[in-house]
Amino acid sequence: MTETISPIRVATHADRSWRPSSGYEFAAGSIIAPIAGEELAHAATQYALAFLEGERPALVTLLGLRPQQNLYVGPDGRWLGQYVPAVLRGYPFKLMPAENNQFALGYDDSSGLLAGAGEGEAFFDQEGRPAERIQQILQFLIGVHKGIEAIGRAGAKLAEHGLLEPWPLKVRDGETEIPVNGLLRVDEARLGTLDDAAFLDLRQGGVLAVAYAQLLSMTNMASLGKLAQLHAQHAAMAAKREAEVEAMFEPIRAEDEIDWDAMLNDVKD
Repeated sequence: MTETISPIRVATHADRSWRPSSGYEFAAGSIIAPIAGEELAHAATQYALAFLEGERPALVTLLGLRPQQNLYVGPDGRWLGQYVPAVLRGYPFKLMPAENNQFALGYDDSSGLLAGAGEGEAFFDQEGRPAERIQQILQFLIGVHKGIEAIGRAGAKLAEHGLLEPWPLKVRDGETEIPVNGLLRVDEARLGTLDDAAFLDLRQGGVLAVAYAQLLSMTNMASLGKLAQLHAQHAAMAAKREAEVEAMFEPIRAEDEIDWDAMLNDVKD
């Protein structure tokens, strides 16, 4: 889905309202989601986590194995996991950078969830101030952003100590294995041989918890594989049903056409 984010302003949104998203179709093409520090324990127990290559390696959940396929979004838009990453729970709202390192609240106009006045929840109250719900959403998204930034600092510290290595993941496509590039994992062997000074540096910064969470989360790759199998089975069944329906409405071939003239003559006789 292509997002069209616009800032929420009295001039453009005072006479509009919004409806919350009833599903997660908007995330069906997202194969990763950044993780905030406050949700680290929840995420590590349910998802495989990996770092992305970069100057400040971000920690993300792996939601899919192929481009544009989020395995945790069901065919009906439901989330198939028990915990939904916080970054997805704010939709259709998004943070937008503002002056002096502040943030403004934006809204995805392409979400299809905008409504007329009184048809949903209001953006502003009668005095033109952001509605209470809008203020709560803004604070929630700011908290998520800060949590993601904190994890990014932890990733940078791990990289500084040489504790991140390429994760050689491969995706099977029939008989072929396709490598997944750009993901990093914690080097467990090197972590176990750190000297006291380096270990203390990581412990004081709360970085060790992030490192161990990533290592423990890799066992959840099995769950991701099972979801991939279920999606493949559903797709095969859907294709079979579609073929059966199409067969019911196949055009009549020339040799199968009814000779109405002959039938009418038989009736006259």
